[in-house]
Amino acid sequence: MVGPDFLCCALELKGKLLSGLAGIFIFDLLGIPFGGLFGFLTGSILGHYLFDRPREDASESEFKAYQRRQGAFFFHVFRLCAKMAKSDAPINRQEVSHMEYLMRNQFRMNERGRAQAIKIWKAAKDSTDSFDQYARDFYEDFGRERHHVLNMIDLLFAMAACDGGLHPCEETLLLRAGGIFHISRMQYDRIKSRYYHSKSTAQQQRWTPLDPHYAILGAQPADTLEVIKKKYRALAVQWHPDKMAAKGASPEALRHAKEKFQQINEAYEKIIEVRSN
Repeated sequence: MVGPDFLCCALELKGKLLSGLAGIFIFDLLGIPFGGLFGFLTGSILGHYLFDRPREDASESEFKAYQRRQGAFFFHVFRLCAKMAKSDAPINRQEVSHMEYLMRNQFRMNERGRAQAIKIWKAAKDSTDSFDQYARDFYEDFGRERHHVLNMIDLLFAMAACDGGLHPCEETLLLRAGGIFHISRMQYDRIKSRYYHSKSTAQQQRWTPLDPHYAILGAQPADTLEVIKKKYRALAVQWHPDKMAAKGASPEALRHAKEKFQQINEAYEKIIEVRSN
């Protein structure tokens, strides 16, 4: 069986050999002393620069382009995973260990790559940019490559599941990502089932634009408006910035509370608007 190394060598020799044979023929016709030898050497050199070298440069260029593409995907992975890890509470040991596992075992990064990934992770964790903005940036770069899109939502589920359970804040982000990535509810539930026990297919509901808003309130589409209102009020009291400030919350915790309080109000208003029509 012919191995890949042999095939590569054969392709590299092809241009030299063909040009060398052409050189023998031309120099012999011209009657040049030792024309066959000189013709073969000259033809081989020309064949290398005219045929083999461009192909080698093209292969190297393609490999570098692949590396850049791979680096861009990793960049988006660490930004989105940092936001996911921070969504439910301060980042814990299990989430850090999971990222270490990704870098060392799944992505096979060297020390330099790991150091760069950690910088991206920390910058995203401390950034005021939203998860939705990072998700849209990723989809703009990789939206036409569905295998990358599905890999990303899978990685986000793994990040959410690494510390056990599925926090409502994490599911909210996953549902938003599913909407931004144009992932069907069937695909979403199939990926989710790898990490969590899910309902049977007969019980699963169709995807609706209100799903992220229900998730924010910890409600279900089948809940009555009265039930939804109770859940909304409980969350609004829990996350009210004034109450958090009275408890002596840190500036970062206050900023998070304001964002959460705004999301809760927007979710409730959107649900009431749609269901009242």
